[in-house]
Amino acid sequence: MKVWVYIDGRQQGPFEKEQLRELPGFNENTKVWFEGLPKWYPAGSLDELASVFHAEEPAAGTEEERTVCEESAEVREERPAQEHRRYAPGAMYFRKNAVALDEPCPPTYIGLSIFLMICCCSPISLAALIASICVSTFYAKGNLASSKKASEVAAWLIMAAIALGFFPVMLMSIYFG
Repeated sequence: MKVWVYIDGRQQGPFEKEQLRELPGFNENTKVWFEGLPKWYPAGSLDELASVFHAEEPAAGTEEERTVCEESAEVREERPAQEHRRYAPGAMYFRKNAVALDEPCPPTYIGLSIFLMICCCSPISLAALIASICVSTFYAKGNLASSKKASEVAAWLIMAAIALGFFPVMLMSIYFG
């Protein structure tokens, strides 16, 4: 990864990530940019550069054991080094696995789901609300296929909730009508 830095009032680079450790004046507050970032950010606020400031101990064992070790470390994702980072309010920070998608987010149907939850309060409308929330959650994680599937499920659940909401009204109108 090629990284540009802003030190002593001027732009310098590109540097490889490994070269940043030896760079004079480079610290967590140094502004950096690399391909994929919309603007310059403090180096300490980006997960992509966390290894520059906090060297991880090499894992012992075979390559397979190291991979399993690294995967379990990712699951934990609790690094004490992150506790002292300062995040500016209102600033945009990027997660390690964030993906920019070319397609827009599928429809969430969140408004209809909330309306049905208020009016009907049925288990189906609750399921529609959960599916609606999952649409934007999957999309934010970069999983477009799951986002589309959740959108379809939400639409079907909304239609089912509406149909089942009208069913008792129809029965009452037939019985009492």
